[in-house]
Amino acid sequence: MSKNERKRTMVYSNVNKNAKRKADTESASKNNEIIDLDEEFVIGLASFPKPDEKNQKKKNKKNKIKKSGQVVENIASKFSKKKLRKKSEEDFDTFIGDERNKENIKKNKKKFLKKITVNQENYNKPQLTKQEKIKMQKRRAIKKMSMLLLLLILTIGGIVYFLLSPVFNVKSIQVVDNNYISSEQIASASEIALNQNTFKFSKKEVKNKILANPYVEKVDVSRNLFTGAVKISVKERTATLMLEYGNSYVYINNQGYILEISGIKIDSPILKGYVTPLEDVKPGNRLNKDDLERLEDVLSIIEEANSKGIGNLITHINIKDNKDYVLIMESEDKTVYLGDSKNLSTKMLYVKDMLQREKGIEGEFFLDVDLNIKDPMFREKV
Repeated sequence: MSKNERKRTMVYSNVNKNAKRKADTESASKNNEIIDLDEEFVIGLASFPKPDEKNQKKKNKKNKIKKSGQVVENIASKFSKKKLRKKSEEDFDTFIGDERNKENIKKNKKKFLKKITVNQENYNKPQLTKQEKIKMQKRRAIKKMSMLLLLLILTIGGIVYFLLSPVFNVKSIQVVDNNYISSEQIASASEIALNQNTFKFSKKEVKNKILANPYVEKVDVSRNLFTGAVKISVKERTATLMLEYGNSYVYINNQGYILEISGIKIDSPILKGYVTPLEDVKPGNRLNKDDLERLEDVLSIIEEANSKGIGNLITHINIKDNKDYVLIMESEDKTVYLGDSKNLSTKMLYVKDMLQREKGIEGEFFLDVDLNIKDPMFREKV
């Protein structure tokens, strides 16, 4: 071994000795120290991270709320909904715990209590079958319809009560377009009373009552809800002809309606020879079919006579034979046998000419011939 090799060996030997001495020193010092498991890794044991303080506070807060919710659920079956809510508030105040979190939790108190109540109700609900759900839906629909029906009835009842109040009483009755019948008669026939509620009488019934008067042809009834006025508008029938009825006279109009039986003679032609039975001659009735057909001819005769200016001279018309109508002019002492209702315009011209030529002479004038073949004839009464 050379000199240099011997020096290198001594150096290595000293290094190893120093390293060994240092390791022994450190080992002895470590044996006297307390082991910190948080700083050391131990073989065979898992290491755990240090928990976050903020997350831990949140967990504690949630656990407290959860704990209060569990208490509420435990007492839910023992209290009604109202009592449950009251109890929930007490438990909430009890379990909010830490004063540091009290303000934050109280802000959500209402939301918490509502959630607890809703969850508790859902928790207590029994699970229904499909048929039970259908039945429940039907019951709900029936209940809803019942409520709507009740609301409708109450609404209608309120409206009816309002309409029947004194606000809508009759304050005045007005009759218009009447000439022959007095307003008092029509108002009396209507049977509408002042201060009577305007909705307590039927307009149709009022019309029928007024139409019972033969002189009334048409009636219209209207009411003003704001002023309380009832307006009755009438259209009257006018007596244009008369029938002989013993010692009395029967007034009829152009439609053959019997208006009145009176002992007073009016300024109208009298029809003789009618065939309507006497028992049917009553106010409100109408002449029978045969007399109505003859009445049309009579009206045509009077119309043509008026057009020639001699209509006011006719006092009687005999309608017994529709092939030979007889006109009587008492003021002229003349009787005209007119024949049927054909060629009335020509016949009336003959009558007018005869009245002028035979003025002041009592007699009869015959027009019941074919005027194309024969001329009419006047015969003086002897």
